[in-house]
Amino acid sequence: MIDIKHLVQNPERYEYEMRIRGKNPSLVTVAKQTYTKLNELSNKLDFLRQQKNDFNTKILSLTGDEKRSAIDSMKIVADQIKSLENEVREVREYLDSLIAKIPNLTWNGVPIGKSDADNPVIQTWNQKPEFDFEPKPYFELPVYKKYVDQEAGAKVMGSRGYYMRNEMARFRKVLFDWAEEKILSYGFEYFYVPLMLNEKSMTEIGNLPDFDGQLYEVPINQDTSYYLIPSSEQPLIAYFAGKHLGNLDEPILVMANTTCFRKESGSYGKDQQGILRVHQFEKIEIDAICKPEDNDKIFALFGKINEEIYNELGLHFRAVEVCSGDMPAKHYRQVDYEAWFPGEGKFREVCSNGSAGDYQNRGLKITYTDANNQKAYPWGLNCTGLTFRVGLAILEQFQQADGSVKLPPVIAQRFGKEILN
Repeated sequence: MIDIKHLVQNPERYEYEMRIRGKNPSLVTVAKQTYTKLNELSNKLDFLRQQKNDFNTKILSLTGDEKRSAIDSMKIVADQIKSLENEVREVREYLDSLIAKIPNLTWNGVPIGKSDADNPVIQTWNQKPEFDFEPKPYFELPVYKKYVDQEAGAKVMGSRGYYMRNEMARFRKVLFDWAEEKILSYGFEYFYVPLMLNEKSMTEIGNLPDFDGQLYEVPINQDTSYYLIPSSEQPLIAYFAGKHLGNLDEPILVMANTTCFRKESGSYGKDQQGILRVHQFEKIEIDAICKPEDNDKIFALFGKINEEIYNELGLHFRAVEVCSGDMPAKHYRQVDYEAWFPGEGKFREVCSNGSAGDYQNRGLKITYTDANNQKAYPWGLNCTGLTFRVGLAILEQFQQADGSVKLPPVIAQRFGKEILN
């Protein structure tokens, strides 16, 4: 979440942020006014409580009518306190709901735009694969049709359900195992995490309400719901909630490989064929918590890891700087990596590398001791380590004329065969 005191002192900066993200800037004014109102009510409440405390001391010295009159006056004050406490609670809850809708401030170099069409290309790697035949989309390849069964998945799960079996399932596992070992070599701590989080955690992290509509809600009882995780980013960061991390001399690097769940709301009619956009998928997530001054170093490290993975796989891919209107509310900066899909003739996103500043850690009350020996909020970064979208890009870029797929050498060596057929 944002720092409401900083917003009150710099409303124009936040109004600008709302505009470049395609949101209503008037929300900033409402938040500022609500914060002022909350302070006024809180001060009034403190004054009445002090009156009540003074009365409790003074009443010991009063007698007769004077004592009865004072007690009657305090009954009125007690009623006012009760009424004000209810009003303060309601205003605070309303302010919290407003703060949750105001996005993080962005990096001063962020491109201004409305959608992914406005994301400028930073760099492109490796040559675009050339074919002496017409390349097919991965979902039309015989090897895909043989080992991926979307019809059976739809019968038992519904839209976007699928089964993956035999050689394709093994290919997925080998790919993920290889990527895990590469990431772990950089000093990450491996986590096994919960696949459901409560509403409080999802809100403090910043996925509610911004990510609302994408999350699967699991009602536990009339008053309680959990949410299936859209990434292991959320439980990884939530692990540190309420903790003080000391001087944080070295960045904390964590990773997890989990099943993730998303409704894919708003994607009706998109990617109906294949499994590029599904409700259940596997993802390696890499996250970090660090001092603000270490942010750029860690952001570059995450980029290096992804570039190394895709280069060793021999993929043609590129990096784009994500524009203001395409970035989630939590992010200060984001770079996406996109792999070439020759069968479709376009680049598709396979990774997001993002810095969230102190946005998530503030909500989760994660702190450290800064250089001035003051308690402060560290910065957090999150990045896709791998999803099977990379596997789909391999299917398309390494397809052969007979419909088989020649695996990248680093995968073929672990898989035990060169050709997926």
